[in-house]
Amino acid sequence: MFFIALKIDYRRGIRLLGLGLLLHSLIIRGEAHALHSLAPRDTLDASKTSVAKVSEGILAQIADKIILQSELETEFRNSSDQERQEGRFNPDSGEALRCMLFEQMILGKMLQRQAELDSLVIAPEEVDNQLDRRIRHFAGMMGGQERLEEFYGKTMPEIREEFRPQIKDMLLSQKMRDKITADVQISPAEVKAYFGKIPFDSLPLVPAEVEIGQLVIKPKAGLENRSLAIDKIQGLRERILKGESFATLAILYSQDPGSAREGGQLGFFGRGDMVPEFEGVAFRLKPGEVSSVVKTSFGYHIIQLIARRGERIQCRHILIKPPIGSREQSGARSLLDSVRGLLAAGKISFTDAVRKYSDDPETKAFGGMLPPPQGGSMAWPLDQLTPELYYAIEKINEGEYSDVQPYSAPGGEQGFRLVLLRKRSTPHRTSLETDYEKIQNTALQIKRIDKLNRWIENKSKETYVRLTPLAPDCPSIRRWNF
Repeated sequence: MFFIALKIDYRRGIRLLGLGLLLHSLIIRGEAHALHSLAPRDTLDASKTSVAKVSEGILAQIADKIILQSELETEFRNSSDQERQEGRFNPDSGEALRCMLFEQMILGKMLQRQAELDSLVIAPEEVDNQLDRRIRHFAGMMGGQERLEEFYGKTMPEIREEFRPQIKDMLLSQKMRDKITADVQISPAEVKAYFGKIPFDSLPLVPAEVEIGQLVIKPKAGLENRSLAIDKIQGLRERILKGESFATLAILYSQDPGSAREGGQLGFFGRGDMVPEFEGVAFRLKPGEVSSVVKTSFGYHIIQLIARRGERIQCRHILIKPPIGSREQSGARSLLDSVRGLLAAGKISFTDAVRKYSDDPETKAFGGMLPPPQGGSMAWPLDQLTPELYYAIEKINEGEYSDVQPYSAPGGEQGFRLVLLRKRSTPHRTSLETDYEKIQNTALQIKRIDKLNRWIENKSKETYVRLTPLAPDCPSIRRWNF
């Protein structure tokens, strides 16, 4: 779930300006929870044991939707772990946190139901984009998708399948919330008035932040190496057609580490889960049929359909990647060195260079800018940068570019990148001059929450909400008179 509606006094609102606006983080809390639900934790095994002891009792029914006790305990565990990581955990406030999460879940279900009644639709590509962003983030934290798959003991399609409903519900709630508050605006005078009510000694310190972009170039296999890869996978296909086991050959030869150990099995997936070239062939296969060679951005595949289940299919595949030699590595680095020279000389803009040369789809969608995982803005607190990014920008000024450096993508692909330092701020006390956008966003979100509260008050009178005896006794929920 992604937010909790609160009555926020303007005199206390300034507390929400610290650390990049905690109010904004509160409103997009569901995004954070969806993201952190993928996050590996040292305490995960112990937590699984404790959660398993919780019965699958129903805490609440909201129209045709229910909230399970195990779901609340999972949210509580995730939030507690997150607060521990951030140094904010208070063991004495456990029940307050549990109540806040429970209210979030109730209100999230109300928003989801209203979104369904209003026929709001979340396109599959929206869900895929959010899933990709979170998977890339945590794969990067763990050192690649293979490590992420090893941690969960599942293939990437199985991980995506598990978290897809959470992401879709979060996006649906968010779209309904945005619809309710779409007409809320704030004037500069209101922003100034809001800020003027905050005592100077209550203004928080804003940490050092940077806005950064990157341009990535990955070496491409040459014609000779591509031919070698095609010959190899064609040979494997012929062996399978002559009767050898697809699964055995996948274990022995496939270069997709996540599925190779499972005999190439990818689990069930639907349209939009795989790259178009792959799924376009996979969905046309008959059970047991082996495809011709399929080329994607990952390399060359052969695919075998195992089973169909409605609109979803289960496949196994073998992937062969064209080898990248030292010549290709040198060529990619030389190209990026040349692009850097054009940028430094002002002969091409960073946005144009990214559009023309970059091989990083995530940052390419943002004109090369690198969005921080928490969202909300492009500003990265310095202490959240990876060591590689920190040292890349440590000695350059705003508007300058780092030297070309080796780069490992979240999926494990190797390449080279340069980093743009667009903006750098030093630690300072919040002010209208330096932090107007943050202050404006906080004041605007307060107005939106006020409108959301009014919507909830009205909607709670006409929505069936039943709390069971297992539900926590929370004053914050009693006030809604469910």
